[in-house]
Amino acid sequence: MSLTDKKNPMELTFTCPEMGGYFNCSGFRISDNRGIVTDEDGNRTMDAEVELEEPCPLCGGIHKYHISEIACPFRAFNG
Repeated sequence: MSLTDKKNPMELTFTCPEMGGYFNCSGFRISDNRGIVTDEDGNRTMDAEVELEEPCPLCGGIHKYHISEIACPFRAFNG
């Protein structure tokens, strides 16, 4: 499965900054992708933003998040 797989879209969990609640959404896009960065300890992370492509189900707004603000969907599988 990829982020752009239309048959099996990946859902991410977001937090509404207006209402404080959580919701899952597959209508998003990666924007402002600055690539992979490595910190002084050698940890690699993606430096990008994720923008909703559909209104937030809690407040109706279109939110934008730094990728570090979003839970990794694979963390549950990797521990």
